[in-house]
Amino acid sequence: MATRRRQDRDGLADESHRQSLSAAVAAVLARVDAHAAGRTAEPAPPSTPETTRTAEPSSPGTRRTGRRQPATALDALAASFRLTPFERDVLVLAAAPEIDPTTAARCAAAGGDPGRGYPTFSLALAALDRPHWSALTPVGPLRRFRLVELDDETALTASRLRIDERVLHFLVGVPYLDVRLHGLLTRVGPPGELPEPHERCAAELAQGWSAAGLTGPPHAELSGADRRTRWEIASAAAHRSGLGLYVAHREDLPTEPAEREQLARLWQREAILIPAALLVEDGEPAREQPRSPNGAEAFLASLAVPLVVSGDEPRPAGASDRARLTVPTLGPEEQLGIWTEALDGAPGIAEDELRALAAQFSLPGHVIRSAAATARRAAEKDQDVGELAWHAGLVEARMSLDELGRRVEPRADWEDLVLEERQRATLREIVAHVRRRGTVYQEWGFESVLRRGLGVTALFAGGSGTGKTLAAEVVAGRLGVDLFVIDLSQVVSKYIGETEKNLRRVFDAAERGGALLLFDEADALFGKRSEIKDSHDRYANLEVSYLLMRMEAYRGLAVLTTNMKKALDPAFMRRIRFVVDFPFPGVPERAEIWRRVIPPRTPSEGLDPERLAQLTVAGGSIRNIALSAAFLAADEGCPVQMRHMLAAARTEYLKLERSLSPSEVGGWV
Repeated sequence: MATRRRQDRDGLADESHRQSLSAAVAAVLARVDAHAAGRTAEPAPPSTPETTRTAEPSSPGTRRTGRRQPATALDALAASFRLTPFERDVLVLAAAPEIDPTTAARCAAAGGDPGRGYPTFSLALAALDRPHWSALTPVGPLRRFRLVELDDETALTASRLRIDERVLHFLVGVPYLDVRLHGLLTRVGPPGELPEPHERCAAELAQGWSAAGLTGPPHAELSGADRRTRWEIASAAAHRSGLGLYVAHREDLPTEPAEREQLARLWQREAILIPAALLVEDGEPAREQPRSPNGAEAFLASLAVPLVVSGDEPRPAGASDRARLTVPTLGPEEQLGIWTEALDGAPGIAEDELRALAAQFSLPGHVIRSAAATARRAAEKDQDVGELAWHAGLVEARMSLDELGRRVEPRADWEDLVLEERQRATLREIVAHVRRRGTVYQEWGFESVLRRGLGVTALFAGGSGTGKTLAAEVVAGRLGVDLFVIDLSQVVSKYIGETEKNLRRVFDAAERGGALLLFDEADALFGKRSEIKDSHDRYANLEVSYLLMRMEAYRGLAVLTTNMKKALDPAFMRRIRFVVDFPFPGVPERAEIWRRVIPPRTPSEGLDPERLAQLTVAGGSIRNIALSAAFLAADEGCPVQMRHMLAAARTEYLKLERSLSPSEVGGWV
């Protein structure tokens, strides 16, 4: 019913616009008839475009007060493009053949030429009131914005004058985006309710558009957050300004001058007719390859309508004179508000669970709503909503990290660790620091006192295979977060500045879900800080400082692993909150690892953990030997025996470039 009423209203509005245009056509053709009959029209004072048009076409982001809004599409178009009365009548004359079938005969009679039964500039100058030659120029609004077109631009006054099809449809009350822009532009719908920091950003952007006439074109840059969040803010700003929002991608913009100029004029016309603002998505700027001023940037600079350039990072200083806005980061309270609203009414969700979600994840509003919707759908099967929301948050957060590190699914628990109680106690303390950071920092107020260094950082030191990664897996499992292993040897680059860029990508992506970041092979970056002998030494120290700074500010847990703890600079060690040593396992520890590494369902015969513990290898190698022995036994179709262990141990020792000693295998076979 509501749709039918809306259609009826739209039909009445369209009819009103058509009647207005028909009346204007009749009035203009009456003057053409008067000219044909040789009658003199009512004398009008001479005019120039300067006396009747005092400004450029209005920007759609600029609001005019103290003026009644035009009632018809024709009035709106004339006001928006600042058409003089003569230019308005020329536009109506060009539309006349599409509205009144007698136009051809009447134009031919007025021109005294039966073969010229169409509107021309010559006829307009002779028959219409207050003519001025500047209406014919390419820089005048009629031709500049392609409101009218000439069949032959070499015969300026004698060529047939046509109204652009898009403009004609607008005048009869049927608005749409020009089909020549389809495929290049995408419309962004109005956003829902935004968090307060983002609403303020949208208001600032809208204010910049409306006040831009005093300082320059209504252009701005919006950086930070993710792409959809930036689009939502720009859409909210457009909505505040009474505009629609269309999006184009920078790489799709033409670079050829002629195409660029044509697109600029076409979009400026559309921006005024719709009205709408344009968002150009820039993505991440290529700092090493500055764009040519003759390319897309020249297109943007030529626009005199509301524009926002959206990108992951701010463009380099001096790249443009556009106003710069950064999307503010949502704090825990804003995150909590979004989670609470998204899960409002969900069965069994407690406030402490909502606070845990807000403390753990730093997700954009639209991602939170998506995760909450996923949890709600799954909750229909009587599953725990809080647990489902947590899992959905992890899934959403890990998407941006999967390509930057190796994700390890946490499956191990405390009983899988063979460590002394001292190391276990430290690992439990690490878990408490991460799990209760929201309580201590926000609720108890420590954040306002400490201000910096709030991230939980740890160093796991020990030889290869001593259980560092396994311990990180246990901690991640207890915290309910993902474990991502980042190989620092792959992150460090010989090119100055690239290491920091790689680290920034890792931490920015990890912030979403507070994943446990395990930086493997820290020795590739850390070491005794040497005297600065050249620029590379200076930048190497800067890379270490940048990593520690990001670790200290990271809202999750960041762990470094090293095989050479003594080689680390004490100045760096002081900035690490926890240090956990993973010593080489002794005989009792190795025996315990052997007992745990063989699954209960594995058929075995004569295995002796005490004798196997004589092999002087760490836990990682023990697991490798046990697995290889199981494959050897399975291939023979018999239970796992000590001889299989011996064969697998020989293979492992060859890999380690070692040889088995008699004391290690004495009494085995």
